Formats: sequence, structure tokens, C-alpha cells
Amino acid sequence: MCTYQLSGSLVQRGHGVTVLFQHDGSLRTEYERAGIRLQGPTSFSLTPRTAVQDVARMAPAALWAAGHRPDVLWLQRFEHIVWGQVVARAARAPLVCHLHHMPNYNKVSLLGRGAAAFIAVSEFMRRTWVRRGLPADQVLTIPNAVPEAEYPFGGDAERVAARRALGVPGDTFIALYYGRISVDKGVSVALEAWESLRLDPGNGHLLLVGDGMGAPPELLERIERLRQDGRCTWLPARSDVSTVLHASDVVLFPSLLPEAFGRVVLEALMSGRRVIASKVGAVPEILAGPLDRFLVPSGDPEALAAALRDVLATGPDRSSEEEYAAWTRDRFPYEQHVAAVEDVLARAAHGSP
Repeated sequence: MCTYQLSGSLVQRGHGVTVLFQHDGSLRTEYERAGIRLQGPTSFSLTPRTAVQDVARMAPAALWAAGHRPDVLWLQRFEHIVWGQVVARAARAPLVCHLHHMPNYNKVSLLGRGAAAFIAVSEFMRRTWVRRGLPADQVLTIPNAVPEAEYPFGGDAERVAARRALGVPGDTFIALYYGRISVDKGVSVALEAWESLRLDPGNGHLLLVGDGMGAPPELLERIERLRQDGRCTWLPARSDVSTVLHASDVVLFPSLLPEAFGRVVLEALMSGRRVIASKVGAVPEILAGPLDRFLVPSGDPEALAAALRDVLATGPDRSSEEEYAAWTRDRFPYEQHVAAVEDVLARAAHGSP
């Protein structure tokens, strides 16, 4: 989603963007509608055991890049750095790598040698990658941001309409979790916290939105029991999350992972929703200042339940919801985010430091 939104914004600013992809994902139509060219599928993988074959599979992308001579190669995952180095050299183009994820190689200083710049999506990510070996003067922090138009504020009217559209209770407190239905994302913690509240279905409802592929059977069975009791609704994953955000009163982000940023937190705040989130990774950079009261220890269902009780006791606070959205717009302005990325790419293309 970050790649799609940023690429579309760069196209709107007059740049040509071609995305080389490995899998034809669900956003193909959106990419094409935004004027982004798609090229692929191509292979990005490289393992020591199959290195020769893997490099050979990179040939089509390298030939394409050499023929089209892009001004800059903008890599989205460091684990594809060998592919990026090969293709950038074939195209005689500078390489810029966006650091969206935690380090997954040990010799990052060697693998990243020759890249023009690295863009970290948070200060946490910058510190992490510099400690792992990337040169500090080449790693720039440009915090993630989300376009307001994609995550509009939702007031009372939007809340009513969203709940009607989703078929969830219209007059009860709704807590939302969206993302992968997995243990490492803290779904088990959220379920345990929710169950401990012992809310009647008329007083509280849990809304889960996401893909449960690969989730352990016991987690799925637990969700099913809540669903059969009328205390939970589980919907499939969706790229447009504004409706589920508008339907909620609070969003849960109980991750057990060292989150590189915590985009769900920002999307929820932009929509005017309170967020209770694990104090992990870069999440405290978003829930900072007056919003740090919504941070809870990771993996602690009792702390999550206590925070939920506080939100329930407070009840609806529409003026605060407007403040969450305004605070997010001011602290993470999307156009400034796009301009900063554009500047890094342009400086790399022109050989500027």
C-alpha cells in the first residue's frame, strides 16, 4: 500500500513510474488507473544454494532496465538488494533502497555498498539499520504518512452508515482489529483481553478484518466461539479500510513484533479513531505526547483489557476524535512526505549528495 500510494503521488507530480513486480497482486487495477506502469513478473530471490540460477532469472529485469535506462532504481525491500545491485548496474542507474522492514541479512554494509541512499520509515528503523552496519550518513528518516483522502474522518453519520453496510451492531461499542490474523500480530492477546471484559453482546462487539491463512487452528477456533456467541464478526481482508474504521469506536494494534512503523495506528488516527497499541518498535513515535496513554506493554492482555475498560468508561468523545485526525495531519503531513521521498530520488538521479 505504501508503494502504491507513493508511486501514484509521484505520477501526479509528473514523474514516470514503472513497478517491477514478483506477484500480480490485488492492486493491479488501481496501479494501472493511477498511471503506474507494471512490468513482470520477475524474480527477486537469491539464495547461496541456487545463486547461479537466481542470477540468471534476474536477466529479464536487467535487460529491461538496461533498455529503458531509468533515472533511478527505487528498491522497496532490502532482501532484494542483490537483485537491485545487478539491475541498477545493468541500467547504469543509481540505487535507492526504502527500509520498510527489519534487517534480514547480517552483512548489510557489504550488500548495500554503492547504493546512493537509504530511506528509513521511522527513527527506530534508522537506528536499527545503522546498528546493523549501514553508513549513518546515507540513511535518511522520512516517516511514513497516509493520504487524508484515502482515510477520511468519520463522524456519527459515517459510523451509522458503515455499521449498516457491514452488518454489524449499530448501537454497541465496537473494537476493531484489522491486519493478518496471526499470533505474531497479537490477535491471541486481543482475544484474551476481550474475553476478560465479559461484555454482553449488546454492550460490546469485536470486529476482526483480515486473512487467517496460516493461523493456528486453536486461534481460529477461539474466534469461531466468539462469533457463535454473537460477540465477534470476522470479515475478509480488504484494501479499502475506511468503512471498517468508521464502524469502530477503538482500533486495536496489539502486535508482538518490533514494528517498523505501525501504519494501522496512523490510518486509525487519521480517521478519528482512538488506538490502543503495543509499545513496540516505532509505534511510540506515532502515539507520542498526549497520545502515549494509549500505549500498552506488548503481549500483556491484562494491560490491553485495562486500556479497553478506560475507553469504555470514557464513552464517545467526538471532539477528541476530531483532534486525533487534526494531530495526525499536522504531525505526519502526506504531501511533505511525498516531497521528501521525491527529493531523495531526484538527488540520487542527479548524483547530488
